[in-house]
Amino acid sequence: MAALFTTPKRNDKTSGAHFIEPDVRRRTLLAHGSWRRVTRRIVVGAVCALTVSSLLMPSVSLAAEWVNVGGAQYNAGTAAGDAAGTWSWDGADDMKLNGYNGGAIEAAGKLNVSYEGNNTVTNDNGRGIKVKDGANENAELNIQGDASSTLNVTSSRDAITSVGNINIDGAGTVNATSTEHDAIDAGGDVTIKGSGNVNATGDSDGVRADGNITIDNSGTVTAKATDDQSIDANKNLIIKGGGKVEASSIKDNAIWADGNIEISGGSQVKASSEEDAAIDGKNSLTVTNASLNASGVGYGIYVYKGITLDGATVTVRASSDGGEASALFTDEDDIVIKNGSTVDALAEGRFSVAISTSNFYSDEAGGHIYISDSVVKAIARYAETGGDGPDHYSGDQNDEIIPESEGLNIGIFAQTEKGITPATISIVRSKVTAEGDTAAIFALAMSADGKAIGTIEIKDAIIQTPAGGKVIDYRNKEELSDGIVYEAGQTIGTGDATIDSPYDAAVAKSTVIVPPEEIKPEEKPGETKPEGSKSEGTKTTKTVAAATAGAKTTGILAATGDTSSAAIIATALVGTADIVTGALASRKRS
Repeated sequence: MAALFTTPKRNDKTSGAHFIEPDVRRRTLLAHGSWRRVTRRIVVGAVCALTVSSLLMPSVSLAAEWVNVGGAQYNAGTAAGDAAGTWSWDGADDMKLNGYNGGAIEAAGKLNVSYEGNNTVTNDNGRGIKVKDGANENAELNIQGDASSTLNVTSSRDAITSVGNINIDGAGTVNATSTEHDAIDAGGDVTIKGSGNVNATGDSDGVRADGNITIDNSGTVTAKATDDQSIDANKNLIIKGGGKVEASSIKDNAIWADGNIEISGGSQVKASSEEDAAIDGKNSLTVTNASLNASGVGYGIYVYKGITLDGATVTVRASSDGGEASALFTDEDDIVIKNGSTVDALAEGRFSVAISTSNFYSDEAGGHIYISDSVVKAIARYAETGGDGPDHYSGDQNDEIIPESEGLNIGIFAQTEKGITPATISIVRSKVTAEGDTAAIFALAMSADGKAIGTIEIKDAIIQTPAGGKVIDYRNKEELSDGIVYEAGQTIGTGDATIDSPYDAAVAKSTVIVPPEEIKPEEKPGETKPEGSKSEGTKTTKTVAAATAGAKTTGILAATGDTSSAAIIATALVGTADIVTGALASRKRS
């Protein structure tokens, strides 16, 4: 399976091999790295602690040294404003807007802007509201409004910007629009709190920060971008507070973070991109007691240091007309779905995986999928080139063996090569529905000696379909340009023989795994059901084929140089603990 998700080279196909050697340029997601691996590898350290001063509180140490309103500058120490009272400044920290409709506002140092009524700041040739460092004071911009109030900021460059932090609080509505640059841009952190609504629309980014972005809001935050990310955090992105966050981009990721992405507290997040991933991040994604809806091209969710879904509701979509698509993916780390999570993942492309992880670095952890006490649906479809509707998807391919040159599609997939422990897919007390035009579920380990084995573990759950379904073994030998690679793993299927191709007829293209309590009494394994009569004395019975509840089926695979199959399995299963590490190159701008 070494060349999964890459352009086949038919002239390099070896005798008996079922997966073609990958293009020299890359080994792709499922072979020696991710589809997007580039030269650099970045590991971000400990999560930075977010500290924000109280909003709109007078400060002895910080104050605006001057402000510029509509082109007129006013120095600190003397109050200023207009005769109509649409704006006023106390000569220090605080500025009030009440019906303001005018030009740009700029300050040096700290500025607190409170607004009432309907206010409009316009600059067709520059920034809207800008705070920069003063001679002696650092920049800080705080904005707060009442529930019935609105602040509209429109500019050609950044609409709302600060060299330092930006804090938006209160119950009002902030509309920030930039026709050429970012809507909201901070050299420090961006924090959005309160119960108000924030709408940020940028030709470049919607909301961007050199530091952390924290949305702790019970209202709605909407971020839109054309050329870049709608939400772009150079450190961590934290979304909590139970509000709604909608992020969309036309040409880039909807959400990007150099640090961790954390969504919690009942928040509802929707992310979509018309040309790229919905969510992309260098570190981890954690969704706890919250909902996430992500839709992207090529990728739905793509993070590099693990995905944890804890009591989460997640819907993710990825499509690529004739290309590669992965709905929920992490590289060099694990996927954990637990505690009543509901996950619905769909990937549509010539080469597609719905839920997947991989690890190809020596002595590093990752490449495991753990599903417990949850409901998961993972579907990968083959999409033909030249079509963009459901009629163009190969809905009838479940009944035939797909030629390897045509495509490869797996519902749930884990793959490792040189990691600490081989690939593992663990399903415990969960309902899992998986479909793939090639295979429903596949765990694969690659090694030079054939001793590493990818495993599927099912505990306190039953394979309901296909009838007679079980965990079966896969082994193959690939002769690549840089040497021989042994592939060993497991999949869901029928029969007892070890297969050597994912296109084997024994491989299940659709499977349903459920906890025993979801099986009707007449369908439980080992039980009998009278035919033609409900009488207990009826002797004519039938036995329903299913895997024994609570049992873990592990295949026995022969390996070159092994002393025994049991020794191989024991080695493969050692240390499959929940460990998080690894990194992958980012394709984002530095």
